[in-house]
This record gives sequence, C-alpha cells and structure tokens, in this order.
Amino acid sequence: MKRIVTFIVTAIFTVTALTSCSFTNPSYDEEVALKMKPWFFGSTGVDHTPVNDLTCIAWTTSAVSFYILPQKVEFKFDDLLSNDNTPLDVSMYMVLQVQKGHTPELLQNYGEDWYKTFIEPYFKNKVREYVSTCSPFDLMSNREVLNKLDTEIAKSMRIYIHQLSKTRGNFPVTIQQVTTDRVMPNKEQLDEMNKTAAAIQAKQTQEKKAEMELARAKAEKNKAIADKAYMNELALSPQQFIQLRAWDVIASKQGANIDVLVGSGETPMWNIKQK
Repeated sequence: MKRIVTFIVTAIFTVTALTSCSFTNPSYDEEVALKMKPWFFGSTGVDHTPVNDLTCIAWTTSAVSFYILPQKVEFKFDDLLSNDNTPLDVSMYMVLQVQKGHTPELLQNYGEDWYKTFIEPYFKNKVREYVSTCSPFDLMSNREVLNKLDTEIAKSMRIYIHQLSKTRGNFPVTIQQVTTDRVMPNKEQLDEMNKTAAAIQAKQTQEKKAEMELARAKAEKNKAIADKAYMNELALSPQQFIQLRAWDVIASKQGANIDVLVGSGETPMWNIKQK
C-alpha cells in the first residue's frame, strides 16, 4: 500500500512538473534572457545566465529573445531643415549589434524595448541637430561633408552608450556603422529647383543667341567694309563689283566652268558652261 501511495505521489509530481514548465530553444542568431517571476511573493528578476540551447523553464519564467548578429536599421527623415531652412529628405542606416553573452544585462538594465526607448530617439535627435548646421548643397553633393556627418553621428552614439553604461549599468550594444545613403530636397523644393534651373537655362540660351547675332552682325559689317575697300582699290563700280562677286559664286558651284570672259565697260559679257 505504501508503495502504491509513493508511486501515485511521484506520478503526480512528475506530471505537475512537466505541465508547469515550458521549453525555449533559441536559433543560431538569437540569445535568450530569462525573466523570472516569483511563485507567490517577491519581485521579478533576471537570470544572469543567458540561454543558447534547448532549455526547460518554469511556467512563471518568460524567455526574452535578442538578435545577436549585426542588424541594419534604416531611417528615412522627411523635411529636415538645413542651415538655411531648406527642407531635405534624408535616407540613412545604422548597423548595431547586441553583445553575445550579455543579454541578461541588457534586459535587466534597459528592458525589452531598449532600442525604441534609448537608441532610436537619440539617433534621430543627433541627425536633426547635425543636418541643421550644414549647407543643403553640401549635404546633397559633397561626399566629404556626408562622411563627416556619418562619423560624428556614430561617435555621438558610442559616447551616449558609454555614458548610459556608467549611470544605468552596462549597455551591451555596439554601434558598428552609420551611413548616409542620399540627401534630396523634398518634392515641393525639388519642383522649385527644377523651375529655377529651367529659367536659368532659358536665360543662358537667349544670351548665347544674342551673342551669336551680335557676332554675325559684326562679321557682316567687317565683310562689307572689306568689300568696299576692295571695290575702291580696283576702281570698280557697284555694278562691276556685283558681277565680279557673281562670278565668284558661279565658280564655287560644283560643275560650273567659266570658259570665256569678253566685253568691257559697265556690262561685260560672260560665257559660262556647265560640265
């Protein structure tokens, strides 16, 4: 009878233990920190040992997963104001990584929403601050300015994390890279810039056309002066000069062959044959 009772108690205990626990099995790119709640009284705590493989946990314990490979976070800012209040659209990304083996500290010190609470707001704030000190033309076209922006933002983020680690406890997150993909004026500003560029181009075209017309008029005037000097030098009348120039024109035509020039006076006679 005693054996039967012992068997029943053991079976009940085994069933209770199995049904009151669960399993967590993080993948290769995850690490789990365990958040433990007391059975009856007390406060919630965090197990200081991270979980990297299949583990049975009590029903009062919850598993919080952290991605431990480098992760790329993209940002799209609309209407950031440059130093002359030009609204700009900025595309950037940041690469960060949670340090493996330290996820319990991250959960204990900064909670499950550590990124949205501590990283994202500060990053956005620093980008706005830095963009407001730069010329819009430098941000849109000067790669050196953008490289400096990336370097300064990454540096600010690392200093910020270091300061938090000193005041709130270790913040096991590494900022690996900050990169600006593109800076463009917003749509309204871009339309205005395109209109301005078109107006400038039209003005330059008109100015170039006027210059060409002036150059042509000057050339024609110089040619007329030269023709008059030539006519005076040879003591030709206007009619003779015109006929002489007609000869030049005919001679320059392909297939024209001037065989004979006869006559004298004001109306000389030309004999012209075509080849």
